[in-house]
Amino acid sequence: MQFTHANGSFMATCWTLVLRANAASPEGRAALSDLCAAYYQPVFVFLRRSGFDEDMARDHAHSFFAHLLQRGIPGPDPERGRFRSYLLGAVKHFVGGLQAHACRAKRGGGMAHVSLDAEVDGAPALLIGDPTVVPMAEAFDREWAVAVMNRAVAALAAEHAPEREEQFEALRPWLMGDEAASHAETARKLGMSEGAVKVAVHRLRKRFRELLRQEIAQTLDENQDVEDELRYLCTVHG
Repeated sequence: MQFTHANGSFMATCWTLVLRANAASPEGRAALSDLCAAYYQPVFVFLRRSGFDEDMARDHAHSFFAHLLQRGIPGPDPERGRFRSYLLGAVKHFVGGLQAHACRAKRGGGMAHVSLDAEVDGAPALLIGDPTVVPMAEAFDREWAVAVMNRAVAALAAEHAPEREEQFEALRPWLMGDEAASHAETARKLGMSEGAVKVAVHRLRKRFRELLRQEIAQTLDENQDVEDELRYLCTVHG
């Protein structure tokens, strides 16, 4: 899956670039860094739901990403698919390693190596009872969906700044289903006709969906369906 820049040239999606370069090239490392920065919040929320307080969760999130950036992705694997799925598996193993280390420390053991690779045999499992595993994964996906949508909104806002910033802010509530003023009210505020406002809302929603697709495409393998992922994220976002 690919998308074009304004100049019409094609580039690989971010996650595909990471897999192909195995984070060994400057481009692959930069792509992985961008993805990690973009999706910090879902990992932080997962750590909080794993029982860590806010400060400890932030510390562990920083350690998790620092380790991931340092070691890269272990080998291009077409089965890894979504960056979302890879990251969730990696953070589960990271938490399992922290918990295993805590148990060893209580027994007087030494330092434990924390594995980030969801595919490594023998990596410690997430020590959480079955009733809570699904809600935690759902919380991770929900935060992921919020991050994707927030990045698309930020990109859309940047396209409207500074000349059309006031118009964007007035029309923005229609994007996410927030309570919005009536078309007539917004038309009066912006000095536009009601029909022009309706057209502007339609165009804004269309562009927002395009930006969402582009954002999602950066986290998928090139052979995966952006529309399927978009539908799923809209579902978990609620």
